[in-house]
Amino acid sequence: MRVLAFHLRLGSLAHPLSAPTLWGHLAWWVRYTQGEDGLGAWLQEFQNKPPFLISSAFPRGYLPRPLLPPVQVQDTLKRKKLKGLRYLSLETFKRVIQEGEQALLNSPELEKSQTPRVRVASQTRVGIARATGTAQEGILFTDRIYWLGQQVWTVYVQMRGEADYLETALREIGAFGYGGKASVGLGRFEVVAVEEMELPEAENPAHYVTLAPTLPEGEGFFALETYWGRLGGHYAQAETPFKRPYLRAREGSVFRQVPSAKLLDVTPEPAPEAQVRVWEYLYAFPLGVRV
Repeated sequence: MRVLAFHLRLGSLAHPLSAPTLWGHLAWWVRYTQGEDGLGAWLQEFQNKPPFLISSAFPRGYLPRPLLPPVQVQDTLKRKKLKGLRYLSLETFKRVIQEGEQALLNSPELEKSQTPRVRVASQTRVGIARATGTAQEGILFTDRIYWLGQQVWTVYVQMRGEADYLETALREIGAFGYGGKASVGLGRFEVVAVEEMELPEAENPAHYVTLAPTLPEGEGFFALETYWGRLGGHYAQAETPFKRPYLRAREGSVFRQVPSAKLLDVTPEPAPEAQVRVWEYLYAFPLGVRV
């Protein structure tokens, strides 16, 4: 698959950089730069014929391990190493989608255990007194953060129409901060490079692995999670700031057919504004796999 690769230098995040949340930031960018009418037209495109598909972010040069039938291994140490592999290099990914998990037994990731990892850390902060805007004595709390140590991660975009604003939008989103707690420095990133490249796909695929969360559908091998999203932009201060929860298949899930999910209505009750609908991006980002 021919794609545009946006390479981002990330520091620490309050939430992993996933396709639905990143698309939500793009929606708010359209709203603030093109107004309500511009956002309405943009959303209508995604309801019918999206101008692009976007993936979640992965370490540069790596893709998520496809959720395929596991290979049987007797060696306990090797079995533990296999279980811990989350990301595969593009070369190993190419072999796995053609040959199955048997290809992992002699892969560099298994032999050297040098695959990228996300470190979950904690950050202690002081409470702020609302009346004075200063530190409140005796109030400390701890946040969980995802520490990436200034690694470069990549978001892939499959262009299907005109969207020449993407690089500008991503640079501005990175400057303001992705996800929660941007006001305390989390979620900042910079676009360090943009390139066209080819992502590996299996010849004559019988299944498809997704690089973005989507709704589970049909037969396949799913890794499921319940998602409780929070409203963004100025809706973050709404009476009900959380989106309606739903169950989704995570990146790396494998389907017999490409899922048909598009945008999901996750408007809370009450809605943040009268006659406003809140949409969640759940298009799959499919690459062909042989199972």
